[in-house]
Amino acid sequence: MTEEQKARRAAVARQNGAKSRGPVSDLGKYIASLNSIATGEHLEILKEELPECIALLSSDCWISYLRLYQKHLRQLQPASECEQTLVRHMCVELFQLERTISLETYARQCLLDASLRAYSEMPSEMRDLTSYEKGLEKEKLWRSLQRDKKSHQSAYASHYKMFKQIRRDFPLVPPEPISTDADQNGAAPALPTPEVVKEMLDHADRAKNEPNYQLPRWVANMLLDDEMMAEIAPSYDVTALLEKLTVTPVPLAA
Repeated sequence: MTEEQKARRAAVARQNGAKSRGPVSDLGKYIASLNSIATGEHLEILKEELPECIALLSSDCWISYLRLYQKHLRQLQPASECEQTLVRHMCVELFQLERTISLETYARQCLLDASLRAYSEMPSEMRDLTSYEKGLEKEKLWRSLQRDKKSHQSAYASHYKMFKQIRRDFPLVPPEPISTDADQNGAAPALPTPEVVKEMLDHADRAKNEPNYQLPRWVANMLLDDEMMAEIAPSYDVTALLEKLTVTPVPLAA
């Protein structure tokens, strides 16, 4: 382009820019206010792959947690990412409270089942009393469970109080767009680490070479999971082992 063409294009751009009144809606104004940080360097910071807090165990059900999280989002409707973070912490605490209650119920059920097996002819009221007396021997366990439940209840209430205080003292108008993509990503089943994969393959190789080798149950479960094996060891031949597991089962260790 010649200098004259550049000058003409710049003049047209200035005229068009003078006609623009900018964004009109509240949401448009908010998005425009982020232009100063929407560079390539800072944009990566805004892309979450995982939620800010991950306090769930590998055995926890992410789907159940997400249902609880979505209920809180509908009820509380966070208006900013700060409020969303507090909602997430609240859900983690409530989810862990439910987990602790489930553990306590399971422990008491185990005691009751033991009484049912040992005293099948005993009246039900007496069996309940016997299992309760056996439970007194686990006083340390019950105290720990009660302490955990109170801790989660207190933390939930504390986060909720902070949520209300932020909403009252620092109202964000218009509401800030929030994203739950990071939390949804957590629902995908986590793949085992390379160390676990290596250990699993070592067990599998040994089972191939030693017909009487007791294959650990967790290894057998992984070998039978076609989708997981396609992800973690696509080139590993499991045909021979699968035949043993489905036709003449290999002895499985607990």
